[in-house]
Amino acid sequence: MFHPGHWAAAFINTVEREGGDIEDGIEFLKVLSSWVKKLPGETAGGTAALKMEKLVRAGIAKKGFSFSIGQETALCVFLLMVQKKTVRRVDSVIEKTKDLLDKKRGVMAAYVEYAFPPDEEAKSRIKEEIKKRCSAAGVELTERVNAGLIGGYRLRIGDEIIDSSVRSQLRRLSACLTRQPD
Repeated sequence: MFHPGHWAAAFINTVEREGGDIEDGIEFLKVLSSWVKKLPGETAGGTAALKMEKLVRAGIAKKGFSFSIGQETALCVFLLMVQKKTVRRVDSVIEKTKDLLDKKRGVMAAYVEYAFPPDEEAKSRIKEEIKKRCSAAGVELTERVNAGLIGGYRLRIGDEIIDSSVRSQLRRLSACLTRQPD
């Protein structure tokens, strides 16, 4: 069974042990992933990994580029995934790597929907509130505009949802007004 968390942890541990930059490795994994998605058919198996390694190294050498520790590790992880016929799941490894790094660094992921795009000051206030509430070192905010909220916002931090939208306030008011007295 494939476990992206195991691959991600091994990737992070190897890069850190070697003194490399994990962000550099993640970006290189993204590049490799985008290259493979453009190839016709399924790229898998030992011979495909060997061919791919030669192509990648030749292409990079042609541009006069040298690998960083993070990139070299990313290439090794990627080629191992090709050999193990799991390369189609490389994006899940990239995502899990980001999640593990965020957790390690104390960065909290939060998702927010706005009725209208807020200004930078409002975004900063939301991030600061999340930091205080969760004792986080930083906040990674994923934003989306949802006109159906009418006004306000809906925030999700882990399993907790904070709904400060006008739509939910109107729904609560309607429920109170239509409730039959006991």
